[in-house]
Amino acid sequence: MARSVTSPLTEVYELFWSHRDPRTAGWGFIADAKFTFPLLIGYVYFAKVAGPRWMKDRKPFDLKWAVLIYNALTVIANAYFAIRFLSLTYVGGNYSLLCQGINYSSPSERDMAILNLGWWYSFVRIGDFMDTVFFVLRKKNSQITFLHVIHHFLVVLSGWFFLNFGGDGQPIFGLCVNAFIHVIMYSYYFLAALGPSMQKYLWWKRYLTELQIVQFVGLMLHMAITLFYDCGYPKFLTMLALPQGCLGLGLFINFYIKSYRAQRKLHVSADKLKKHD
Repeated sequence: MARSVTSPLTEVYELFWSHRDPRTAGWGFIADAKFTFPLLIGYVYFAKVAGPRWMKDRKPFDLKWAVLIYNALTVIANAYFAIRFLSLTYVGGNYSLLCQGINYSSPSERDMAILNLGWWYSFVRIGDFMDTVFFVLRKKNSQITFLHVIHHFLVVLSGWFFLNFGGDGQPIFGLCVNAFIHVIMYSYYFLAALGPSMQKYLWWKRYLTELQIVQFVGLMLHMAITLFYDCGYPKFLTMLALPQGCLGLGLFINFYIKSYRAQRKLHVSADKLKKHD
């Protein structure tokens, strides 16, 4: 009985890893499951259990300058990597905007440069965990939502997955778009961290979530092209990437609807108070 169960599982495991990208075999850190999976487990445990427990009887830390510096560095890092990726692909690397495949067997110098850049960029995405660290240390536990944690979790998990099975090709377009959106997001966070005096200039907060929703839809459609147009991009990668995109889209839409409804209730309550006055 054990053998009949183990054998199919072994076959699935071997089939899964048979698609391993030989170009990044042996790469460390984000490309190594022994690094990435303990990191992700530790992140979730810290965010939801250890961090809030440690801060329970402590006063929140004043981290204004640390947050400002972090947000500024994140803007600079994302802008740098977005420009570098574009210069290696769509702007200076003859990448096809419609559909771009992967060359596993005989990669060019450009291909290896893209993979290497992706490996370095993964540290920026791991650095996003500092968002959660700051929330914990400032006792802003209401900000550590399921959406917040699962988003950071899946981004790093995706970095591990694509570096192991194909870190260039079609997803590079999404990576560039996402990096530019992070420039906008962390610019907003930087301004918001300056204090209440900046709030009147941050009327566009709602549009950040709308921008992320549009991003998910657009990038999913762009990835789906590879299912109908053969340009040498593995369809199994697309089939694994699209469900994650659907999950992210659903979570952001749910967050947007809840936030919008809450804002409407506040406006309605405020209008009623004004009428009574």
